[in-house]
Amino acid sequence: MANIQVRVADSLHTQAQAVANSMGMDLPSAVRIFLTHMVRENGLPFRPVGDPFYSAQNQAHLEKVVADLNSGTNCAARDLSED
Repeated sequence: MANIQVRVADSLHTQAQAVANSMGMDLPSAVRIFLTHMVRENGLPFRPVGDPFYSAQNQAHLEKVVADLNSGTNCAARDLSED
């Protein structure tokens, strides 16, 4: 058997261990399951995505909202925010 060593923050280790424990397993078992699925799917067993908050579309929308608020063209939102 091979050993894998991974350095992670103590807080991440503690939180991951708690999640594994809540499912009735230890962290090494959870890692083995992850690796098994990775091999089975020939890739990551989940779809990695970025935080949608930082998408170009959302950032453009937020910039427009701020510009509208600053220019007073979105009075209903300004009225709500000032209450």
